[in-house]
Amino acid sequence: MQMSVRFAFKRSGEVIARPVMTYATPDTSGETRAAYREAIDAALSRCAPLPLTKGLGNAIAGKPINIRYVDNRALSQPAQP
Repeated sequence: MQMSVRFAFKRSGEVIARPVMTYATPDTSGETRAAYREAIDAALSRCAPLPLTKGLGNAIAGKPINIRYVDNRALSQPAQP
């Protein structure tokens, strides 16, 4: 599963708005997409507000940041009867 999101920070280190999903692995169920999306949103909310120096906050405020999440784990398959 791969998913990419785009978001931006305010000078204060807060996320401006809910991150926008820009990519998700094709043919992934809506349930799986929702689970990954919730995990990404929760991770970002735990980190915000990001402690930024005044200079860094001024430099990145409003600029889009793109993050790609990659989960290459081999998931177990249900047992066949």
